[in-house]
Amino acid sequence: MKVNLAPPPGFEPGSEPRQGSMIGHYTTGAERTSDSGPVFNRHAFRGLGAHMADESADNDDGSDEMIAKVTGTPASPPPSGPPSGPPSGPPSGPPSGPPSGPPGSSGGRAMFGGSAPTPPAGPPSTAPSAPAGAQSMATGSTIVIEAGQEKVAAAKRTVEGDEKAELTQLREENESLKKSMAAAVDVIQEVENPAMPPIVGDGYVVPGDVVGMFATLGRQLQKGGLTHGTAGSFSLLSTTSPGLVHITRQGAALALMNEGDLITGRLGDAAPNRASEDWQIHSVALAIASLEHEGRGACVHVAAPYTTAMSLEKDRYALVPTDFEGRSTFGRATIVDVQYNDMEGYLVEITEALKQTGNKLFVARGHGLYALGADLLEAWGNAAAFEHSMRVLYYSELADL
Repeated sequence: MKVNLAPPPGFEPGSEPRQGSMIGHYTTGAERTSDSGPVFNRHAFRGLGAHMADESADNDDGSDEMIAKVTGTPASPPPSGPPSGPPSGPPSGPPSGPPSGPPGSSGGRAMFGGSAPTPPAGPPSTAPSAPAGAQSMATGSTIVIEAGQEKVAAAKRTVEGDEKAELTQLREENESLKKSMAAAVDVIQEVENPAMPPIVGDGYVVPGDVVGMFATLGRQLQKGGLTHGTAGSFSLLSTTSPGLVHITRQGAALALMNEGDLITGRLGDAAPNRASEDWQIHSVALAIASLEHEGRGACVHVAAPYTTAMSLEKDRYALVPTDFEGRSTFGRATIVDVQYNDMEGYLVEITEALKQTGNKLFVARGHGLYALGADLLEAWGNAAAFEHSMRVLYYSELADL
């Protein structure tokens, strides 16, 4: 763009203008000054402004549309062309006051034909709504939360269903175990208490349950350590046939007894065939027990190790329990020397020894103990209790208490 700054006609280079002519011409808007002063080419300025407006219109990059979207006002069209005529005149006087708006509020596009932006009308009467994107985000968050809650609920239902199924399975397993345990108990009972056939003898019958009781007691004595191998014997008065005695066979393995290991005889008679060598001792013991228990009686001979060991001391003639149960139940038990070669004197000493314990038991030196009771279980109980007391006495003496 070229600006015509040619000197006016009559201007001579090197001549000085009159003082104040240029300024006066610019401030008053006069078209010319004196012939000697420079002329401000107003037409050239107008052309310059029009050309700049055209370039501004050509260089418009759509910022009006962007401003309109942000401010909410319609975009102003570009100026149609340069101003049609010269300005009406210079301003009549100085500005009346400071500008009413911020710098640049009326410049720019207003100078070249653009419309000035309108001031805001005031605060909106309603609360601003959230942008569409924010609403979509809120909706999406709600959907995600609901989906998560549904997953949690589904997982909870699954867990509850699994727990119910597991409880049902546990109940079924528990019932199955109960049935299995009951079956196992029946098997154990059959092994520990085998069904024994009755014994039919000359003028007597030994019921099968009595035979089974002998077999069961033999196993329990072996388990409790009160006897071993073929050592020991026990006898029982019959409750159905008065005076009838059932006794273990000589040399019978008490832990493996069956109906062939039981011998039956009459109280006061000679020992039946294959009966225990202690037949006479059992006979005296059963007679004393029957007096104590109204016709019932049982006797158990066991080679109890602690009792046998404590009875081996030569200068000891009685065993006195030190534990409370032993003292209160038996008091003291007399030790009797074994005298198979003098059986009558031996039986007398046995009778006197039984009185010391209330007819519950006596101790044969080096040969174990004989315990009495109303039945086999009571006689077994007395033997086991005294053996326990002797075990305590042994440890207390060993510790020098």
